Amino acid sequence: MKYKDKNEERAWNMLKQAAGPYIWTGADLFKAFLFGTFLGILFTLPFAALADNEISIEQTGDNLNLTVEQVGANNIIKMQDVYSYINASSLELFLVQYNDTDTSNQIVIDEMSGSGNIVRLAQGATWDNATSSTYSYDGLEGGGHYIEMDLYGNNNHLQGHQTNQGGTTGHDFNFHLAGNNNDIWFKQQHDGGKDIDLTIYNSDNDVTLQQKGNGAAHSATITLDGIYGTTLNLLQQGTTTQTYSLSVDCYTSGGCSTSVTQGQ
Repeated sequence: MKYKDKNEERAWNMLKQAAGPYIWTGADLFKAFLFGTFLGILFTLPFAALADNEISIEQTGDNLNLTVEQVGANNIIKMQDVYSYINASSLELFLVQYNDTDTSNQIVIDEMSGSGNIVRLAQGATWDNATSSTYSYDGLEGGGHYIEMDLYGNNNHLQGHQTNQGGTTGHDFNFHLAGNNNDIWFKQQHDGGKDIDLTIYNSDNDVTLQQKGNGAAHSATITLDGIYGTTLNLLQQGTTTQTYSLSVDCYTSGGCSTSVTQGQ
């Protein structure tokens, strides 16, 4: 460093002795700032890559078309808070989650209302039919699956799939539906325990449920309440314990049809 005179040189030397062996110039501070910024970014990146994926929803208005595809660890789709809801006519929801870890996938929609609704849900993916809008994936999904949904309205179509291979905490599907003319198709398959809790308060239902795979028990609790025809098909497959509880109210003669199949 060049000094203007001997007095300035002497002053700087005294300051160095008092403050330490090195005095930071403006150029030194700028270089240190750049280096610190680089280190900050470097150390932040791994934590960002491992962060959980969480999406919160609140919505009102017609013709909602929402597609969400979550890939990563600890995937969550939920309402914004306990007061939030989705309210619209002609709803179309497409929610897909999968990961290749032993972390979980969760979809929790506490209240959704409207008419002419189409809801497609997949955890670990697939769908092949009723009625697929494609998807499939098999990267040996390892995460546990949980879906909880309340849907109020008429002319609803819901299709869902929970599937995996590998370590898992299993599959849970809890669905409450109030309305008329509903079509429900839902499958749970491959590893882990499988549990369905389905309650429908309405008329003219067409419900198909399937649980398949080995390794843990299959369980279904189903309540169908309506004054007109109900068609229910429940299929439980695999070599493990298979249980169900079924309650059907139907007040028209010949208007209800239920079929339960267990075994291979």
